Amino acid sequence: MNAKRTHFASRFTLILLSVSAIVFSTAGQPAHAQAGGRFYAVAAPFPTVADGVSTDALKNFWQGNAEALNATTNNGTAPTLFLTEETRNALLPILGAPGQNAKVQIVAAQDLLGAAWAARPASLAILPFDQLEARWKLLHLDGVNLFDKQADVSSYPLVVDGPPNRDVNKLTIVAMTGVTALVRGTAVMMERKGVLYPGAAIRDWLRTADIAHISNEVSFWDKCPAPTFNDGVVMCSNPKYIELLKDVGTDVIELTGNHLWDRGSDKLIGTLDTYDQLGWPYFGGGRNAETALNPAKFEINGNKIAFVGCNWFGANWATGDKPGSARCGSKSPRDLDLIIPVIQQARAEGYQVIVGIQYLELNDYAATAQQVRDFNALREAGAVVVNGSQGHHAQGFSVNDKGFVHYGVGNLFFGDQAGPGVKQTFVDRHAFYDGKYLGVDLRTAFIQDYSQPVPMSEKDRGALLRRLFGVSGW
Repeated sequence: MNAKRTHFASRFTLILLSVSAIVFSTAGQPAHAQAGGRFYAVAAPFPTVADGVSTDALKNFWQGNAEALNATTNNGTAPTLFLTEETRNALLPILGAPGQNAKVQIVAAQDLLGAAWAARPASLAILPFDQLEARWKLLHLDGVNLFDKQADVSSYPLVVDGPPNRDVNKLTIVAMTGVTALVRGTAVMMERKGVLYPGAAIRDWLRTADIAHISNEVSFWDKCPAPTFNDGVVMCSNPKYIELLKDVGTDVIELTGNHLWDRGSDKLIGTLDTYDQLGWPYFGGGRNAETALNPAKFEINGNKIAFVGCNWFGANWATGDKPGSARCGSKSPRDLDLIIPVIQQARAEGYQVIVGIQYLELNDYAATAQQVRDFNALREAGAVVVNGSQGHHAQGFSVNDKGFVHYGVGNLFFGDQAGPGVKQTFVDRHAFYDGKYLGVDLRTAFIQDYSQPVPMSEKDRGALLRRLFGVSGW
């Protein structure tokens, strides 16, 4: 664990010490919340555009104003709020009894998710925080994101006395990203504006994660020529650019990219030496074919997480005596017979498995039928997250009871391609709690100056999510 982990562990300890037992006022409102209480989350089916609600709107809805939460639904109509009887009873001291005309429906715990999805897009739910899963979208309440370990939960309203179910010492956040290639236009802008420039606007999205993932497709070389916009597809990066990866808090490197030894396999060997010296585990590639599929394993806050990856698309594969990316299949690169047993073994060892795959580079928001089949096969094998690391162009999603698939995450630190789809990018922040996957916090950005992802406006984010939900079949 690197220095940033120790730093944040200390901060979390201070937070936990600063929030003591819940005390309710005479009005039934919690005077302050704490990690030892029982947190209830407001959630919606995953393909929901809205990101949050306010307590005032929730109370108005609860009291019978059916239109108070219209803004949370994709079609602007009044939702139905689903919850179990246990949740209703727990929240009575806070919200009171639902109004006579409140669109609140009590369902059995096993029916909660199905009922909300059946009523989509006009549905919401309240449920215990630790019962979230991939098919839910956690909504912020008064701007508080319960998947953010640094969130100030001291005034979070939906907390009651009871068994603690949101202890940040049991919560692990993994930030997954798309393509990093510190070359061409991106490198030109780094020379002009500083090596750290590409990460300036979103560095905290990565630094505040327990594990920050970078899929770096290009090797570092001390004789790499000065970059230009016209360098083509034979790539290398100046070693000084690695300061950017340090600055954003990199913890694990994916090696499934297509350009690892464009300038010779010896450049990749030197790059792997650098990663080893920095203490950055890598996966999806390695020093030879025998080790290229080895998982990168972590255990943080009691959550065991393993990263596995392979290159389905081709180029720069590792061989018996040459470093490179891992093959997905033994006889055909389009097979998955090599990676699936690795996933199954890691799962059998108790790890939550995250797969990064270098797939066909599609200039489209929609996944192909074959891409859907292959990514789903990886999830069926035991991966709780499948990350389309190849996706220069942002693509859609799939969620089911097994986990989350993102077909194409988009470029991260690589942005000199043409078209809006290759400048729209995601940092997917996955939440694991007490050995279970709770879901994803999708962060969206638009790459400016050929290099710098900048958080999207609410309007642009909404438009992108609507498009991606649409091509995903929702």
